[in-house]
Amino acid sequence: MDSSDLLPVGRRVAYWRGRRKLSQQVFADRLGKSKSWVDKVERGVRSLDKMSVLRDVAAVLRIDTAVLLGRDTRPADVTGRVEGVERVREALSTYDIAVGRSAARCQVLSADRLARDVTHAWITFQHARYPQVIALVPDLLAGVQRVHADDPGWGRPLLVEVYRVTASLLVKLGEVDLGWLAADRAMAVATGDSALVAAAAVQLGQVLRASGRARAALSAMLAAAYRIAPSNPDDGTPAALSLCGTLLVQAALAAARGGDDRVTSNSSARLPAWRPG
Repeated sequence: MDSSDLLPVGRRVAYWRGRRKLSQQVFADRLGKSKSWVDKVERGVRSLDKMSVLRDVAAVLRIDTAVLLGRDTRPADVTGRVEGVERVREALSTYDIAVGRSAARCQVLSADRLARDVTHAWITFQHARYPQVIALVPDLLAGVQRVHADDPGWGRPLLVEVYRVTASLLVKLGEVDLGWLAADRAMAVATGDSALVAAAAVQLGQVLRASGRARAALSAMLAAAYRIAPSNPDDGTPAALSLCGTLLVQAALAAARGGDDRVTSNSSARLPAWRPG
């Protein structure tokens, strides 16, 4: 059982706000409330008696409303998720290949099979089947790292992709610091290839926004988008145009979170130019 389950709803709000590393002011801004309102809720002076407000609070905290109300009846799921995240953390903390030490013995999959498995992980993630993705990621990290060590040229894009899906998953689970590590690994592996850097930058933007660094996210997204943008949209490939559009969406989200309406509008206005015909 999560320790927050035993707390009044106001203290539960404070608990999850702390888990998300949000100050009272930032949390209040995202809710459209005052800092004083947040403080009173967390101290129990003001009650949360409207379901619409509860849903807004839960959305900002990235938890289910049932969790906020202490009605989560799936402790086994919570335990499984925690254990799964720890397996991902362990996989990200392994440097056996880098230091020349033999990796732990496990089934060695072909590069083609691993490529299919990475694609499967992305599809599973997009369908919000996060427990299944948690189960897939540790072995994918180990397998793709081996492929990259044996053939850096072929394995490099695959390693960037597995770090990207790992970062996206961890952000969804609220493990922002660990997600930052995965996104940083993706950027490091991608360095020197503008298309790979742009792809990895999407997850970097997600991590920066989730950690409250909207301005840094905005700067990184725009820089990555402009780096790969063709001078004439008609000359761009569908993949490049789609990636530019994704980065501009991320830039707009970062600007909105940072309260920059001008940049939000400008970023959004550029989107039609990057959509493939």
